[in-house]
Amino acid sequence: MKTSFIFREYLWIIETLRREGKVSLKQLSERWQTHGFGGGQPLSRSSFTRYREAILEIFGIDITCTRGTGFEYYIRNIDQLEGNTAQSWMVSALSIGNIVSDRLPLQDRVVLERIPAHSEYLNTVFEAMSSCMSLNIRYRKYGSDADHHYEIEPYCLKLFRQRWYVLGKYSVLDPDLLFAKPEERLHLFCFDRIKEMSISDRFFIYDTAFNAETFFKHAFGVYIDPTMEPERILLRAYGMEKCYLDEVPIHESQQKVEEGTGYADYEVVLRPTPDFFHELLAHGNRLKVLEPSWVADEMHHLIRGMLRLYES
Repeated sequence: MKTSFIFREYLWIIETLRREGKVSLKQLSERWQTHGFGGGQPLSRSSFTRYREAILEIFGIDITCTRGTGFEYYIRNIDQLEGNTAQSWMVSALSIGNIVSDRLPLQDRVVLERIPAHSEYLNTVFEAMSSCMSLNIRYRKYGSDADHHYEIEPYCLKLFRQRWYVLGKYSVLDPDLLFAKPEERLHLFCFDRIKEMSISDRFFIYDTAFNAETFFKHAFGVYIDPTMEPERILLRAYGMEKCYLDEVPIHESQQKVEEGTGYADYEVVLRPTPDFFHELLAHGNRLKVLEPSWVADEMHHLIRGMLRLYES
């Protein structure tokens, strides 16, 4: 059997269990036959066991059985398929790929965002992270005409708005960072700006206390400023913008705190870095900062600056 078709079967099992929660093998087998898998033959227990083992090995998704409700199967670590996890991203990407590949005659009617650039560096970064080897990179910052060489200890990867970033810890003592806290020695390097990358011959000791989700918890995007304290920011959305924010939250911390006629108020807790202000500006006159006052004042300053561009 072709590998591509086997993957479709894996993904179908994952999506079915995610959608329906708990399903008996008999119910799953009936749906299996209806969808034309297995040449119309029932899904045997031995085959399903092999699929479960492969799904766990490839995707890290654990399908288990509960005997208390009639031997029903479910995804034990369902949280790995929710939110911004690697498993969720991988399953979604493969599922969409299968849907599109089944309908190639309609590909000219599918408009996609660009694929993240320079993904060829992914294997190198993963290899360095798994072996705890530092990376040598030649990097050109935005607005610079010169390349700079860095040796970094790769801690994690981040995908943000079709761009890959590696979070690296400077491994060579920098006089400006001599008394810096460990988290202040971390920096994000965009793949777009990396001109060359290779694995060095130097091992590093990975800080097991580091947690990528915790590190980015109060970040909006890719601006890193651990010295800035997170702020509770109150936003007011007008008109249909509140419907948009309900479906596409600005940040994972977003909570609706009040709703009135023609508006809704939301709070987010994050570090208001420049990329967050850019996001607020993108909402135009449909979103207003209510609190804190300094964030509202900064928005006012930015808007006045934009206005001057058109007045000159």
